Amino acid sequence: MDDLHLEGSFGLVYNASAFAKEHLGYLLSFDKLVDTSLESGMVFRPLTPKLETNLYLVWKKYQTFSPIAERFLKQIKKSFGQKQTSGS
Repeated sequence: MDDLHLEGSFGLVYNASAFAKEHLGYLLSFDKLVDTSLESGMVFRPLTPKLETNLYLVWKKYQTFSPIAERFLKQIKKSFGQKQTSGS
């Protein structure tokens, strides 16, 4: 990690992948967020030693969702199980 030099950051990994495809740097991202098929010209290489992080999905307490957002949230809860927190 001491040898890494961070030049910039992106909010959208797809945009960052365009720069990496043009050989303007390397992209450090989570697996499966960028197309790494043979046609893409991109490849995923895991870090060694393995690094892990917790991810959280959060929203406003009384948020009104669009129908598609509601379906997405239901699927997330079904797939990952809903942890009971003070806001759910």
